[in-house]
Amino acid sequence: MQTNVVLVIAIVAAVVLAIGIVLYLMGRARANRRTTALRDHFGGEYDRVVHAHGRHKGEAELQARLQRRRELSIHHLTPEQRERFGKSWESAQAKFVDTPSAGLRDADLLVLQVMRDRGYPVEQFEDRAKLVSVDYPELVEHFRAAHSVAVDNEQDGASTERLRQAMVDYRYLFDEMIEGGEPERTKDL
Repeated sequence: MQTNVVLVIAIVAAVVLAIGIVLYLMGRARANRRTTALRDHFGGEYDRVVHAHGRHKGEAELQARLQRRRELSIHHLTPEQRERFGKSWESAQAKFVDTPSAGLRDADLLVLQVMRDRGYPVEQFEDRAKLVSVDYPELVEHFRAAHSVAVDNEQDGASTERLRQAMVDYRYLFDEMIEGGEPERTKDL
């Protein structure tokens, strides 16, 4: 009798242990898939955020960005808006030739206007950068770099070469934003 009880207890314990191991492995696999999906989507931004916050908090931050972006109604620009913004960009570039600081200031404001017209919240730069990282992860560093130069330029001035690079960085994002609609890839993560 005692042998049977011990045997039953051992079998139940083995089954419970096996179920626990399977559940643990399934959780790990799900976490690995989430990590891979986030890394694939965000690219270098994933590494930057995880380095700053740690893997768990960093991934939670990126998931929150995705959720925030899903809640927004981002839309295409009309052909008229694209044409108007294109002309405004040409004007900013022309101004840059004679007055680089003013040209960059115009480019900074123009990117802000495009974002506003497409439906992005524009109150705080860091919020804009986070949303750009969702829709345009390959461009967010250009956006941050350009904005940093624009801020430096307003405070202390910046070299013409830094202003030129900021103008190029803004152009990358500007081009994508005036042509783009709602990226489909944000819906799948």
